[in-house]
Amino acid sequence: MKTALVLRDMQEAFKDADQLFHKGNFAGSVDCYNKALSLCQSLSQATFEHFDWRRFEASCQAGLSAAYGRLDKPFESFAAASKALVFYDACGENYLADTGRWLMAIVNQGTALAAFKCFGDAQAAFKRAKDIFLCKGLDTAENKQWLAMVDGNIATLEAHLAKQEH
Repeated sequence: MKTALVLRDMQEAFKDADQLFHKGNFAGSVDCYNKALSLCQSLSQATFEHFDWRRFEASCQAGLSAAYGRLDKPFESFAAASKALVFYDACGENYLADTGRWLMAIVNQGTALAAFKCFGDAQAAFKRAKDIFLCKGLDTAENKQWLAMVDGNIATLEAHLAKQEH
């Protein structure tokens, strides 16, 4: 398949994955993200010199982490979030448009850690996501629901950890 067609199909699969996720079709979203990743991995090395494939793969992995989380698959969610964070933790500052995906990967990693009963690490992940959010000066009014979810998770984990200390 010609490179231009592969790139087009990758972008379509990614867009479809996001749309399916927002419609609540998480299994379909996983399939489309995996299709996009598979197409990306089929590109030649020469193409990688002209295409930011690491960023594309990180975006797919962040989306996968969210979809797997909604499917109650914490191991898969954790793995996908961790793969996304390899890129975002190294390069996230350079891609302001991807801040949402970066924060999504951190929160999904925290959620998976809580499912694994690693409550201190989960709490640290949620606090880290909130710190990045606040440091970037993102609009708190526009993101009230997200902040409430993160704050709720932090409070729940604090209460749980306090009980463990007694």
